[in-house]
Amino acid sequence: MKDMIYYPGFETRDENWLKFALLYFDTLRPIIPYTIYSEERYLSDTFQYVMGETDLIKPYRPEYEEGFHASILACEEFEKFLLHPGRYGAYFYGSKSGAYIEKWKNQNHQDCTLFSGKYSQTFFDFCIDNNIATPCREGIHISNDLAFVYMSILADIISKRQEYEMITDVQKYSRYLINKDLTVSRENQKRIMAAQNNIEFSLPANLNHIPLKQFVQLRKDRSFNTARKAYMSQIEQLIAHQESGEFFSLEDLLSYKKDLIKIGQQSFAFTASAIVSCFSFYSLFNGQHNAIVPAVASAVMDGITVRDTCSNLPQYVNSIKEKYLARKYVASIENINRPVYKRWWR
Repeated sequence: MKDMIYYPGFETRDENWLKFALLYFDTLRPIIPYTIYSEERYLSDTFQYVMGETDLIKPYRPEYEEGFHASILACEEFEKFLLHPGRYGAYFYGSKSGAYIEKWKNQNHQDCTLFSGKYSQTFFDFCIDNNIATPCREGIHISNDLAFVYMSILADIISKRQEYEMITDVQKYSRYLINKDLTVSRENQKRIMAAQNNIEFSLPANLNHIPLKQFVQLRKDRSFNTARKAYMSQIEQLIAHQESGEFFSLEDLLSYKKDLIKIGQQSFAFTASAIVSCFSFYSLFNGQHNAIVPAVASAVMDGITVRDTCSNLPQYVNSIKEKYLARKYVASIENINRPVYKRWWR
Protein backbone atom coordinates (compact mmCIF):
# COMPACT_ATOMS: atom_id res chain seq x y z
CA MET A 1 0.00 0.00 0.00
CA LYS A 2 1.65 3.21 -1.18
CA ASP A 3 0.80 6.72 0.05
CA MET A 4 -2.64 6.84 1.67
CA ILE A 5 -4.34 10.22 2.16
CA TYR A 6 -5.89 10.14 5.62
CA TYR A 7 -8.92 12.27 6.51
CA PRO A 8 -10.89 13.96 8.06
CA GLY A 9 -8.64 15.08 10.93
CA PHE A 10 -4.96 15.68 11.46
CA GLU A 11 -4.60 12.33 13.18
CA THR A 12 -6.30 8.96 13.54
CA ARG A 13 -9.01 8.65 16.16
CA ASP A 14 -8.68 4.91 16.73
CA GLU A 15 -5.38 3.81 18.27
CA ASN A 16 -5.98 0.20 17.23
CA TRP A 17 -6.35 1.38 13.63
CA LEU A 18 -3.03 3.20 14.01
CA LYS A 19 -1.42 -0.01 15.26
CA PHE A 20 -2.65 -1.84 12.18
CA ALA A 21 -1.34 0.98 9.97
CA LEU A 22 2.12 0.56 11.54
CA LEU A 23 2.06 -3.11 10.61
CA TYR A 24 0.80 -2.77 7.06
CA PHE A 25 0.77 0.65 5.36
CA ASP A 26 3.79 2.18 3.66
CA THR A 27 2.88 5.81 4.31
CA LEU A 28 -0.08 7.52 5.95
CA ARG A 29 -0.56 11.14 4.86
CA PRO A 30 -2.92 13.22 7.02
CA ILE A 31 -3.93 16.54 5.44
CA ILE A 32 -2.17 19.14 7.60
CA PRO A 33 -1.77 22.63 6.08
CA TYR A 34 1.13 24.92 6.82
CA THR A 35 0.29 26.95 9.92
CA ILE A 36 1.97 29.47 12.20
CA TYR A 37 1.17 27.27 15.16
CA SER A 38 3.44 24.55 16.49
CA GLU A 39 2.35 20.96 15.81
CA GLU A 40 2.55 20.32 19.55
CA ARG A 41 -0.51 22.55 19.89
CA TYR A 42 -2.87 20.45 17.79
CA LEU A 43 -1.36 16.97 17.65
CA SER A 44 -1.61 14.47 20.51
CA ASP A 45 1.49 13.13 22.23
CA THR A 46 0.72 9.67 20.85
CA PHE A 47 0.56 10.83 17.23
CA GLN A 48 3.69 12.96 17.60
CA TYR A 49 5.48 9.94 19.07
CA VAL A 50 4.58 7.73 16.11
CA MET A 51 5.39 10.49 13.62
CA GLY A 52 8.77 11.14 15.22
CA GLU A 53 9.83 7.53 15.74
CA THR A 54 8.70 5.87 12.50
CA ASP A 55 8.42 6.45 8.76
CA LEU A 56 4.67 5.80 8.71
CA ILE A 57 3.30 9.36 8.93
CA LYS A 58 4.16 12.05 6.42
CA PRO A 59 1.81 15.08 6.51
CA TYR A 60 0.38 16.24 3.20
CA ARG A 61 0.35 20.03 2.74
CA PRO A 62 -2.62 20.89 0.48
CA GLU A 63 -1.97 23.21 -2.44
CA TYR A 64 -4.07 26.32 -3.08
CA GLU A 65 -5.68 24.85 -6.21
CA GLU A 66 -6.78 21.77 -4.29
CA GLY A 67 -8.45 23.86 -1.59
CA PHE A 68 -9.98 26.15 -4.21
CA HIS A 69 -11.65 23.34 -6.15
CA ALA A 70 -12.75 21.57 -2.96
CA SER A 71 -14.34 24.83 -1.76
CA ILE A 72 -16.46 25.20 -4.91
CA LEU A 73 -17.69 21.61 -4.75
CA ALA A 74 -18.37 21.86 -1.01
CA CYS A 75 -20.45 25.05 -1.44
CA GLU A 76 -22.57 23.26 -4.04
CA GLU A 77 -22.97 20.26 -1.73
CA PHE A 78 -23.82 22.31 1.35
CA GLU A 79 -26.35 24.36 -0.61
CA LYS A 80 -28.23 21.15 -1.48
CA PHE A 81 -28.26 20.15 2.20
CA LEU A 82 -29.66 23.53 3.23
CA LEU A 83 -32.29 23.78 0.48
CA HIS A 84 -33.53 20.19 0.71
CA PRO A 85 -32.91 19.00 4.29
CA GLY A 86 -35.42 16.16 3.99
CA ARG A 87 -33.47 14.50 1.19
CA TYR A 88 -30.09 14.27 2.88
CA GLY A 89 -30.84 13.62 6.53
CA ALA A 90 -30.20 9.91 6.15
CA TYR A 91 -26.55 10.66 5.41
CA PHE A 92 -26.06 12.07 8.88
CA TYR A 93 -28.64 10.77 11.34
CA GLY A 94 -30.33 7.84 9.66
CA SER A 95 -33.57 9.74 9.03
CA LYS A 96 -34.91 12.35 6.63
CA SER A 97 -35.63 14.88 9.34
CA GLY A 98 -34.35 18.39 8.67
CA ALA A 99 -33.67 19.07 12.36
CA TYR A 100 -29.93 18.67 11.81
CA ILE A 101 -29.84 22.01 9.96
CA GLU A 102 -30.61 23.87 13.19
CA LYS A 103 -27.94 21.86 14.93
CA TRP A 104 -25.35 22.88 12.33
CA LYS A 105 -26.25 26.53 12.91
CA ASN A 106 -25.99 26.21 16.69
CA GLN A 107 -22.54 27.43 17.79
CA ASN A 108 -22.55 24.91 20.64
CA HIS A 109 -22.46 22.14 18.02
CA GLN A 110 -19.82 23.77 15.83
CA ASP A 111 -17.19 21.74 17.61
CA CYS A 112 -14.70 21.08 14.82
CA THR A 113 -11.93 23.44 13.69
CA LEU A 114 -11.26 23.68 9.97
CA PHE A 115 -7.90 25.36 9.34
CA SER A 116 -7.81 28.18 6.79
CA GLY A 117 -5.08 26.48 4.73
CA LYS A 118 -7.62 23.93 3.52
CA TYR A 119 -10.22 26.14 1.83
CA SER A 120 -10.76 29.38 -0.11
CA GLN A 121 -12.33 32.70 0.84
CA THR A 122 -15.43 31.71 -1.15
CA PHE A 123 -16.05 28.74 1.13
CA PHE A 124 -15.42 30.86 4.23
CA ASP A 125 -17.95 33.49 3.11
CA PHE A 126 -20.56 30.87 2.20
CA CYS A 127 -20.36 29.20 5.60
CA ILE A 128 -20.46 32.47 7.55
CA ASP A 129 -23.33 33.92 5.47
CA ASN A 130 -25.40 30.78 6.05
CA ASN A 131 -24.58 30.66 9.79
CA ILE A 132 -23.15 27.15 9.57
CA ALA A 133 -19.70 28.21 10.79
CA THR A 134 -18.08 30.72 13.14
CA PRO A 135 -14.73 32.47 12.52
CA CYS A 136 -11.85 31.57 14.81
CA ARG A 137 -8.11 32.25 14.95
CA GLU A 138 -7.20 29.08 13.02
CA GLY A 139 -10.02 29.36 10.46
CA ILE A 140 -13.61 28.41 11.25
CA HIS A 141 -15.52 26.36 13.80
CA ILE A 142 -17.98 24.08 12.02
CA SER A 143 -20.02 20.97 12.85
CA ASN A 144 -18.37 17.57 12.58
CA ASP A 145 -20.89 16.56 9.91
CA LEU A 146 -19.97 19.37 7.53
CA ALA A 147 -16.27 19.18 8.33
CA PHE A 148 -16.28 15.52 7.37
CA VAL A 149 -18.07 16.23 4.09
CA TYR A 150 -15.62 18.99 3.23
CA MET A 151 -12.56 16.89 4.09
CA SER A 152 -13.94 13.97 2.05
CA ILE A 153 -14.19 16.23 -0.99
CA LEU A 154 -10.71 17.67 -0.42
CA ALA A 155 -9.19 14.20 0.10
CA ASP A 156 -10.84 12.99 -3.12
CA ILE A 157 -9.38 15.88 -5.11
CA ILE A 158 -5.90 15.29 -3.66
CA SER A 159 -6.05 11.52 -4.22
CA LYS A 160 -7.02 11.91 -7.87
CA ARG A 161 -4.49 14.66 -8.52
CA GLN A 162 -1.59 12.90 -6.79
CA GLU A 163 -2.71 9.32 -7.59
CA TYR A 164 -3.03 8.37 -3.92
CA GLU A 165 -5.65 6.31 -2.17
CA MET A 166 -7.87 8.03 0.40
CA ILE A 167 -8.71 6.36 3.70
CA THR A 168 -10.46 7.14 6.97
CA ASP A 169 -11.10 5.36 10.25
CA VAL A 170 -14.44 7.18 10.74
CA GLN A 171 -17.37 4.93 9.78
CA LYS A 172 -20.23 7.18 10.91
CA TYR A 173 -20.75 8.70 7.47
CA SER A 174 -20.41 5.52 5.41
CA ARG A 175 -23.72 6.18 3.59
CA TYR A 176 -22.48 9.50 2.30
CA LEU A 177 -19.11 8.06 1.25
CA ILE A 178 -20.66 5.13 -0.60
CA ASN A 179 -23.16 7.34 -2.40
CA LYS A 180 -20.43 9.73 -3.53
CA ASP A 181 -17.99 6.92 -4.35
CA LEU A 182 -15.43 8.31 -1.92
CA THR A 183 -14.38 5.02 -0.37
CA VAL A 184 -11.16 3.06 -0.81
CA SER A 185 -11.11 1.26 -4.15
CA ARG A 186 -12.52 -2.27 -4.11
CA GLU A 187 -9.10 -3.69 -4.98
CA ASN A 188 -7.45 -2.04 -2.00
CA GLN A 189 -10.42 -2.81 0.24
CA LYS A 190 -9.81 -6.49 -0.46
CA ARG A 191 -6.09 -6.14 0.24
CA ILE A 192 -6.65 -4.29 3.50
CA MET A 193 -9.34 -6.73 4.66
CA ALA A 194 -7.23 -9.78 3.79
CA ALA A 195 -4.16 -8.31 5.50
CA GLN A 196 -6.13 -7.26 8.57
CA ASN A 197 -7.77 -10.68 8.95
CA ASN A 198 -4.47 -12.53 8.66
CA ILE A 199 -2.64 -10.10 10.96
CA GLU A 200 -5.35 -10.31 13.62
CA PHE A 201 -5.27 -14.10 13.30
CA SER A 202 -1.50 -14.08 13.88
CA LEU A 203 -1.50 -11.67 16.82
CA PRO A 204 -0.95 -13.23 20.25
CA ALA A 205 -3.60 -11.00 21.86
CA ASN A 206 -6.25 -8.41 21.13
CA LEU A 207 -4.83 -5.13 19.81
CA ASN A 208 -6.22 -3.33 22.87
CA HIS A 209 -3.93 -5.33 25.13
CA ILE A 210 -0.70 -4.68 23.24
CA PRO A 211 1.15 -1.39 23.92
CA LEU A 212 1.61 0.95 20.97
CA LYS A 213 5.33 1.01 21.73
CA GLN A 214 5.62 -2.64 20.65
CA PHE A 215 4.35 -1.78 17.18
CA VAL A 216 6.57 1.29 16.92
CA GLN A 217 9.68 -0.68 17.84
CA LEU A 218 8.82 -3.34 15.28
CA ARG A 219 8.23 -0.74 12.56
CA LYS A 220 11.66 0.80 13.23
CA ASP A 221 13.35 -2.51 12.40
CA ARG A 222 14.65 -2.33 8.82
CA SER A 223 14.45 -6.09 8.31
CA PHE A 224 10.82 -6.04 9.47
CA ASN A 225 9.94 -3.45 6.83
CA THR A 226 11.56 -5.60 4.15
CA ALA A 227 9.52 -8.57 5.34
CA ARG A 228 6.38 -6.38 5.55
CA LYS A 229 6.63 -5.48 1.86
CA ALA A 230 7.05 -9.15 0.95
CA TYR A 231 3.91 -9.90 2.98
CA MET A 232 2.02 -7.17 1.11
CA SER A 233 3.05 -8.73 -2.20
CA GLN A 234 1.86 -12.15 -1.06
CA ILE A 235 -1.49 -10.68 0.02
CA GLU A 236 -1.94 -9.34 -3.53
CA GLN A 237 -1.19 -12.78 -4.94
CA LEU A 238 -3.63 -14.39 -2.50
CA ILE A 239 -6.42 -12.07 -3.69
CA ALA A 240 -5.51 -12.70 -7.34
CA HIS A 241 -5.82 -16.46 -6.77
CA GLN A 242 -9.16 -16.03 -4.99
CA GLU A 243 -10.52 -13.90 -7.84
CA SER A 244 -9.55 -16.62 -10.32
CA GLY A 245 -11.45 -19.21 -8.30
CA GLU A 246 -8.52 -20.73 -6.39
CA PHE A 247 -9.33 -20.65 -2.68
CA PHE A 248 -6.65 -21.54 -0.17
CA SER A 249 -5.13 -20.03 2.93
CA LEU A 250 -2.21 -17.62 3.20
CA GLU A 251 -0.29 -20.41 4.94
CA ASP A 252 -0.68 -22.58 1.85
CA LEU A 253 0.43 -19.72 -0.39
CA LEU A 254 3.57 -19.16 1.66
CA SER A 255 4.67 -22.78 1.27
CA TYR A 256 7.88 -23.32 -0.71
CA LYS A 257 6.74 -26.68 -2.04
CA LYS A 258 5.19 -25.57 -5.33
CA ASP A 259 8.19 -23.47 -6.26
CA LEU A 260 10.58 -26.33 -5.55
CA ILE A 261 8.49 -28.62 -7.77
CA LYS A 262 8.68 -26.06 -10.57
CA ILE A 263 12.45 -25.89 -10.16
CA GLY A 264 12.66 -29.68 -10.31
CA GLN A 265 10.53 -29.80 -13.45
CA GLN A 266 13.11 -27.73 -15.32
CA SER A 267 15.58 -30.63 -15.44
CA PHE A 268 15.50 -33.99 -17.20
CA ALA A 269 17.08 -36.01 -14.40
CA PHE A 270 16.09 -36.33 -10.77
CA THR A 271 19.70 -35.79 -9.75
CA ALA A 272 19.86 -32.50 -11.58
CA SER A 273 16.60 -31.23 -10.09
CA ALA A 274 17.69 -32.24 -6.59
CA ILE A 275 20.99 -30.38 -6.98
CA VAL A 276 19.27 -27.29 -8.35
CA SER A 277 16.72 -27.32 -5.51
CA CYS A 278 19.44 -27.79 -2.92
CA PHE A 279 21.58 -25.00 -4.24
CA SER A 280 18.53 -22.74 -4.67
CA PHE A 281 18.03 -22.90 -0.92
CA TYR A 282 21.72 -22.47 -0.25
CA SER A 283 22.04 -19.44 -2.48
CA LEU A 284 18.73 -18.01 -1.30
CA PHE A 285 19.93 -17.66 2.28
CA ASN A 286 23.43 -16.62 1.31
CA GLY A 287 22.56 -13.99 -1.29
CA GLN A 288 24.33 -15.86 -4.13
CA HIS A 289 21.48 -17.32 -6.18
CA ASN A 290 22.31 -15.26 -9.28
CA ALA A 291 25.75 -16.90 -9.55
CA ILE A 292 25.52 -20.40 -8.06
CA VAL A 293 22.22 -21.74 -9.36
CA PRO A 294 22.90 -21.20 -13.10
CA ALA A 295 26.39 -22.65 -12.67
CA VAL A 296 25.12 -25.85 -11.04
CA ALA A 297 22.35 -26.19 -13.59
CA SER A 298 24.84 -25.80 -16.43
CA ALA A 299 27.01 -28.57 -15.03
CA VAL A 300 24.28 -31.23 -15.10
CA MET A 301 21.99 -30.39 -18.02
CA ASP A 302 22.34 -30.17 -21.77
CA GLY A 303 22.46 -26.84 -23.61
CA ILE A 304 18.75 -26.43 -24.34
CA THR A 305 17.68 -27.35 -20.81
CA VAL A 306 20.32 -25.06 -19.35
CA ARG A 307 19.01 -22.10 -21.29
CA ASP A 308 15.36 -22.72 -20.33
CA THR A 309 16.20 -23.49 -16.72
CA CYS A 310 18.38 -20.46 -16.21
CA SER A 311 15.68 -18.18 -17.57
CA ASN A 312 13.10 -19.48 -15.08
CA LEU A 313 15.20 -20.18 -11.99
CA PRO A 314 15.54 -16.57 -10.83
CA GLN A 315 11.75 -16.24 -10.86
CA TYR A 316 11.24 -19.33 -8.74
CA VAL A 317 14.09 -18.54 -6.37
CA ASN A 318 12.84 -14.98 -5.90
CA SER A 319 9.38 -16.37 -5.21
CA ILE A 320 10.81 -18.63 -2.50
CA LYS A 321 12.78 -15.73 -1.04
CA GLU A 322 9.68 -13.51 -0.93
CA LYS A 323 7.68 -16.24 0.75
CA TYR A 324 10.46 -16.74 3.26
CA LEU A 325 10.36 -13.00 4.10
CA ALA A 326 6.55 -13.03 4.32
CA ARG A 327 6.71 -15.97 6.73
CA LYS A 328 9.28 -14.04 8.71
CA TYR A 329 6.83 -11.12 8.84
CA VAL A 330 4.06 -13.37 10.17
CA ALA A 331 6.46 -14.77 12.77
CA SER A 332 7.30 -11.22 13.89
CA ILE A 333 3.59 -10.48 14.31
CA GLU A 334 3.10 -13.66 16.30
CA ASN A 335 5.92 -12.68 18.66
CA ILE A 336 4.53 -9.21 19.49
CA ASN A 337 4.33 -8.75 23.25
CA ARG A 338 5.06 -12.39 23.99
CA PRO A 339 7.15 -12.96 27.09
CA VAL A 340 10.82 -13.69 26.53
CA TYR A 341 12.00 -16.69 28.51
CA LYS A 342 15.62 -16.62 29.66
CA ARG A 343 17.63 -19.80 29.85
CA TRP A 344 19.55 -20.22 33.06
CA TRP A 345 22.76 -22.21 33.03
CA ARG A 346 24.21 -23.90 36.05
